[in-house]
Amino acid sequence: MTLGAAEDVLREACRLRQERVDCVLATVVRAESPTSAKAGARALVLADGRVRGWIGGGCAEPAVVETARQCLQDGRARLIRVGPAAPAAPIAGMTHFPSHCHSGGTLDIFIEPVKASPTLWIYGASPAAEALAQLSACLGFAATGWMASRDRPDLFRPQAAPNEKHKPDFAIVATQGQGDLPALTAAIDAEAPYIGFIASRRKGKKIQQALLKNGMTKGRVDAIRIAVGIDIGAETPREIALSVLAALVAHKNQPTASGQRAGGAADAGRCCGGHD
Repeated sequence: MTLGAAEDVLREACRLRQERVDCVLATVVRAESPTSAKAGARALVLADGRVRGWIGGGCAEPAVVETARQCLQDGRARLIRVGPAAPAAPIAGMTHFPSHCHSGGTLDIFIEPVKASPTLWIYGASPAAEALAQLSACLGFAATGWMASRDRPDLFRPQAAPNEKHKPDFAIVATQGQGDLPALTAAIDAEAPYIGFIASRRKGKKIQQALLKNGMTKGRVDAIRIAVGIDIGAETPREIALSVLAALVAHKNQPTASGQRAGGAADAGRCCGGHD
């Protein structure tokens, strides 16, 4: 695909993000003539090294592609300079790539990862579930609501077709007494790395015991985060949703041992205790 204007590149980045395709956005932030790319030029780099857009020709592309792969691995943005000579004094935070192009120009390029929107499956039709769906969109989560029908309260169905190619990054059970056990079973079966349950710890422990009696393995049951969220003294459904989303963001942004950011799960603390 050939992309023209920088605006086309940004629209394509948004489309790829919605389709859960990771890529890297490269933007020329400074150009020292003569260069074919000018300040403001943009391009996307896919995981396989394909470039969509324009940030300079054969002199700049190899450096951008190499750096883009590093960005996808650790999730960190980088600033590079592609030019004939390194700066007299090293510039903090900038990596220099020597260029042997005859033009002799220099490009400073900012390279940042564009990660797929984290998916959030919300189980239940409670006010807290509704608030979660509303607030999560503001934070960039791709949320899908799962509700049980009156004729089959034991079976949770999606309100909109989720992307079946991927398991959810997060699953939050906000049933609050209306189908807690089947909802948690469905969340576990979906293999979400992070499963949270909006309930008091006392109730949560009882539900965990019921799951074990139903044949669920102890490891999967113990992984459920009871009273999920960060303790902000939440009382209203929106406050409860806020505390839960704060925990999800804290987990999402927590670096792992490899330097990458987690896609889903570190207990962010104690939460909204008595909200059944």
